Amino acid sequence: MADAGRVLITGAAGGAGSGVLAAFLDGGWQVAAVTRRDPPDDPPGVSWIRADLVDADAATGMVADAVAALGGLDALVCLAGGYSSAKLEELSWGDFEQQIAMSLRPTVESVLAALPELRQSEAGAIVTIGAQTALKPGRNAGPYAAAKAAVATWSLSLAAGLKAAGVRVNCVLPGTIDTEANRTSMPDAKRDAWVDPRDLGSLIVYLCSPASRPLTGTAIPIG
Repeated sequence: MADAGRVLITGAAGGAGSGVLAAFLDGGWQVAAVTRRDPPDDPPGVSWIRADLVDADAATGMVADAVAALGGLDALVCLAGGYSSAKLEELSWGDFEQQIAMSLRPTVESVLAALPELRQSEAGAIVTIGAQTALKPGRNAGPYAAAKAAVATWSLSLAAGLKAAGVRVNCVLPGTIDTEANRTSMPDAKRDAWVDPRDLGSLIVYLCSPASRPLTGTAIPIG
């Protein structure tokens, strides 16, 4: 396989999605991108798939659509997720369930559905998205941090389990991503260390490419 392959990207219409899509398209990859809502018109060259990754059936259908569009899969990027905060005084188990549903389950279901296709690739790769918050959570970020920590830990276990099959798994731990939503919610924040979505995309492309073949089972902070 050449450096550019066939990639499926979940959560591609989210705040960081445009930068990640641009990085893959510039690298010559064939891209299938997933959104829960009506697919956007841009960017050109992307095969859009509408799917809400609430369960295994949705993930299986998503992968089938991606394979139909691309002819197979060489990489999976799990961007799908969402942030929420909850004050300790108001915290309930429901806050954890919400984050498991938003930030953990879509990754798990996507990976399990895509694995049969990735095992057939000459250089299968999976990139998941954790968060630096999982390493140093704020006082109101407990459920989000716990879900993202689970993503990172499961990714390391997955890498160990798939090493013999030649499928690599790495997790990226971004700090605050420079998105419109974050700018709106934190208008007075210093943005010097915020992660540009395109820089995030460039790292993810590298982790999906044969150039990073020695890397698996890593959790890489950025920002």
